[in-house]
Amino acid sequence: MENLIKNEIKRYFKESKENWFEEINDTYFEEPVINFADSEDPLFEEYKKVIGEHHFTPKEAFELAFGEESYKGGTVISIVLPINEKTRKSNRVQKEWASREWALTRTFGDEIFLRGFAKYLENYLNTMGHRTISPYNSEWFKIHVDGSGPTSNWSERHIAYVAGLGTFSINDAFITKKGIAVKLISVVTELKLTPDIRAYKNHTENCLFCSKGICGACIKRCPVNAISKEGHDKIKCYKYVYGEESSKLAESYGASPKAGSGCGLCQTGVPCEGKNPMKIG
Repeated sequence: MENLIKNEIKRYFKESKENWFEEINDTYFEEPVINFADSEDPLFEEYKKVIGEHHFTPKEAFELAFGEESYKGGTVISIVLPINEKTRKSNRVQKEWASREWALTRTFGDEIFLRGFAKYLENYLNTMGHRTISPYNSEWFKIHVDGSGPTSNWSERHIAYVAGLGTFSINDAFITKKGIAVKLISVVTELKLTPDIRAYKNHTENCLFCSKGICGACIKRCPVNAISKEGHDKIKCYKYVYGEESSKLAESYGASPKAGSGCGLCQTGVPCEGKNPMKIG
């Protein structure tokens, strides 16, 4: 069953018209990486302390969709969507704002393809007789912004960490075996699948700076100095990425002003852009 689901996801990525990016004559996202996490993994409950009480567990997300006491355990399917190398290349040369390709991926890759894919996977598993919910597409999904910065009530990065897909960086992004220039998505299903192993020992293991005290390329790449040796200023970053200038630039590119142009400079032109820099070869 695990291989059946993985093959279906890869087929969708390959064949979906929504994943075709005319600007680069290629796909928005390259072949995905898929892992499974036990929905009762204790880390999910720990996130109530790490992120906040507002962060839902798989049980809570499932029961919001299917009612109280509907949850009997299951699996969280987490997926890494590597941003196309052509798009990454266009953003490497940027010094202040995201490239047009990066901004368009943010709108049409994230908001259209990603949402459509999550809904497809949800329906695919539901049709097979396994109740499934896509948190990202749920009406209750929200991003909370407080004095420490933005946090969502379903963090795809933290979900991917439980599933063994990667670890965090000094810039708070997520370094997978396909690098840091990725998008992430997940669904919660009652189907019980074999969980993947978390091979790493700590939450920043894949980051050269956090693990070895070397690199810091993302610090130099940040146009607003939101990244330092002490960490990531989420408020400063958020205001830049979602601010008025970002919205205007996105609109000039033909992207969504609401989504903004993004930035992504700390995810491109860095050693971890398209690979785990801690792995040799």
